[in-house]
Amino acid sequence: MRQLQVFVAASRARSFSEAADKLGISQPSLSGTIAKIEAQIGFKLFDRTTRSLLLTPDGRDLAAVAEDLVRDFESALDGIAVRAAGKRGRVSLAVLPSVAATVLPRALRAFAKQFPEIDIAVHDVLQDRAVALLRNGVVDFAVTIQAGSYPELAYEELGADPFFLVCERGHALARHKTAQWSDLPDYPFIALLPTTSVRRFTDAAMAQAGIAVRPRYEVEQILSAVTLVSAGLGVTALPALTLAMFDERRLAVRPLEEPAIHRRMGVLTLKERTPSAQARFLLEAVRKAFATANKRVFTAAKPPD
Repeated sequence: MRQLQVFVAASRARSFSEAADKLGISQPSLSGTIAKIEAQIGFKLFDRTTRSLLLTPDGRDLAAVAEDLVRDFESALDGIAVRAAGKRGRVSLAVLPSVAATVLPRALRAFAKQFPEIDIAVHDVLQDRAVALLRNGVVDFAVTIQAGSYPELAYEELGADPFFLVCERGHALARHKTAQWSDLPDYPFIALLPTTSVRRFTDAAMAQAGIAVRPRYEVEQILSAVTLVSAGLGVTALPALTLAMFDERRLAVRPLEEPAIHRRMGVLTLKERTPSAQARFLLEAVRKAFATANKRVFTAAKPPD
């Protein structure tokens, strides 16, 4: 590419000396580069006289091609430099819907102040889809529960998400400060689908408690489960981060114990992929927002005295 840049500069100039001055190199160096190009391609590029420098017909043809190549190359370099400086670009991430509702807005506000021209693509999806997007290189990182055995992925824990009973305020289980998993078989249970991370943890908690609960209703979305609870159709169990997705003042929220289950949340990245400066900044903003959300959401979820 450097040889093409030298040739293009010479093709625009009236002399090799003028071209060399513009490039900041010596005239013999420029002449030597042109001679090497001519030797490689096998034809003469310039007709040189003591007063002028003219392209040969073959030289004019090559100059037209070289102009386009050099312009595209320099434009690409400028684009990379602009992105590296944080002036333009795109960051993509995959997050669980509860993370999108609770943690992400604070992180995105911090990011927008630092990189106002960077576009963000947020995939608020379920666990399996988030992992697939990361493994396929679609997103820079994913915020979700720890994935299975994927040697190409690195996991960094950000916090532990305890589970709570959600029921109507007038429900019998709302009379106590805490609830137990063993209380649930006595009432219609509203479960998330088996494809969700919430369902995997509730099934594990019930197995540890030695109970078997057949869901009366199964839904895919947190808000659907909450709507059914509000309608008096049953109770559900949700992790703390999801509580910010609805107005819990209209419902009763009680810590679930025996066992006390925590959904451990973290960030997944590809080990062999070096994230951009913008992606690293957003990841750090997510870390800080997660720490704040842990304190705020978990405190708000404590039952009244």
